Amino acid sequence: MTETQISIQNLNVTYNGNHALKNISVEIPKKQITAIIGPSGCGKSTMLKCMNRLIDMTDNVTFSGKIIIDNEDVFDKKTDIINIRKKLGLLAQKPTPLPMSIYENVAFGPRIHGVKKKPVLDETVQRCLTITGLWEEVKDRLNSPASQLSIGQQQRLCLARGLAVEPEIILCDEPTSALDPVSSQHIEQQLLKLKKDYTIVIVTHNIHQAMRLADYVIHLYLGELVEHGPANDVFENPKEERTRAYINGTMLSDLKIDKEVDLKGNICPYNFVLAKQALHELSKGNVLKLVVDDPLAVTEVPRGMEADGHKIMSVKQINKTDWEIVIQKKE
Repeated sequence: MTETQISIQNLNVTYNGNHALKNISVEIPKKQITAIIGPSGCGKSTMLKCMNRLIDMTDNVTFSGKIIIDNEDVFDKKTDIINIRKKLGLLAQKPTPLPMSIYENVAFGPRIHGVKKKPVLDETVQRCLTITGLWEEVKDRLNSPASQLSIGQQQRLCLARGLAVEPEIILCDEPTSALDPVSSQHIEQQLLKLKKDYTIVIVTHNIHQAMRLADYVIHLYLGELVEHGPANDVFENPKEERTRAYINGTMLSDLKIDKEVDLKGNICPYNFVLAKQALHELSKGNVLKLVVDDPLAVTEVPRGMEADGHKIMSVKQINKTDWEIVIQKKE
């Protein structure tokens, strides 16, 4: 029987009166990769932020329920938040190397937690860079600024930095969305290797990535838990029609598209600017479909549109390079 690492019980989250997560109860298995899937705005990243209590940093948010990790409720006022965050490493959408050397990026966490001896730090740096497949690429320039690394190398460095504090769980919030295909493959390969020692929870828009990586799947839609279970069961024989529709890309088959704009060849922020112009020409409640090939646009365009009050109906990959974003103009 699979052992549970994270138990989520009756989780509710509200932002500014918007019920972002609604009575979510699900158990996340230990030392497996769990993928949280669903369209943009469905609550995937919010669920992740609840696990490490980064939700505390959000304005005008209220939350209730329980998240049990190692028999400890993350939301309990007596819980040591620093200790919880040490248990949960975070790999964000964009690499965020610290403004210091490659070596110091990895050594930073252990130093904060009291490790002072250089031989111990040296071993930690080498071990974590080796685990993430970066050691051979950087071992001769450890004192160089981390900013000189490629974006894919920076993301692997951030993974190494997270591993250096010896977490039990790795949270990944669309960790390859800003990377090129080769760098994305590197990250995926490292995650597959790491699951033998760590519990991994990944938020992804990319249904194909979820199929490649996941042992367990959680499908959210408009803040509701639609379905969850072993990946093979969910992908090959989903119980819920909404899950089947999302996997097959037919969620919006009956939705009238009022305008379609091909933005391939453009990069952010131009994608967002052109999308706003196209939306401006539509009436309230009309639906715009965008086609983009810039990986950054897959996350940044929906975020920007949601910030402006528009509704993201769907974000899905339609082939190896292109994505479709469907937006409904605010009423």
